[in-house]
Amino acid sequence: MSNFGDLVKRLRKERNLTLEAVAKKINSHKGYVSGIENGKVNPPSVKIIRKFAKLFQQDERRLVRMAWADKAPALIRDEAQRLVALAEAEGSGGGVSLVRVPLLNAGGAPLPSELGADGRPKSSAGAVLLLPKGRATVELAATVPDDAMDGSTDGFSRGDLVLLSREEKLVNGALVYIVFKARQKSQGLLRQVLLEQGDNIVLQPLNKEYPLEFLTQDDVDCVYRVVGKMEVFEPAPVDVRV
Repeated sequence: MSNFGDLVKRLRKERNLTLEAVAKKINSHKGYVSGIENGKVNPPSVKIIRKFAKLFQQDERRLVRMAWADKAPALIRDEAQRLVALAEAEGSGGGVSLVRVPLLNAGGAPLPSELGADGRPKSSAGAVLLLPKGRATVELAATVPDDAMDGSTDGFSRGDLVLLSREEKLVNGALVYIVFKARQKSQGLLRQVLLEQGDNIVLQPLNKEYPLEFLTQDDVDCVYRVVGKMEVFEPAPVDVRV
């Protein structure tokens, strides 16, 4: 299901426009417009969305928000759409302030271990979340890929969404997403920091089935502190007895 596609179809029919007519006006083709309406292709680029907004006399920002919500991974799509609704409230005077936050991974993919030219981790998800602006600065978001930090009330379960803010230095006891070099390769992990003497660092998983990681300050490429999370709840199984 595509909220953006449904809206495009409704606006097109309200104006008695054919697929061919819309495709011509946005400098595209009939099959692509049909794919958007039926949710069979990825949401279009901002450049194309602007053409739709101009054609249908719609607010450009609203259409972009809807398209990005559709592009969010299925695991967090409902949350993304809820945040789009908050954005609509902001536009209506609701006073909700939102920020755009890149999503690093999704669908159980490992956390990125490679940095881009800007020194930020390279995203494998290709999605951006709209989140309510809070007191803490949120720069990135990530989904928890495994059970390594599932072991206490302060931990994270597989699939939870964690919110991240850049840290200049490691702090003992902090829960962090850290990119570092170990055994001649780069890794990106969610762990709790334990500082040893000198430059020695121990990264501790909360799940004791996972190993400790030992490194030094020179091994660290970047650190992001966990400043919030969104838990993923699954419905309890239903016991049906006849």
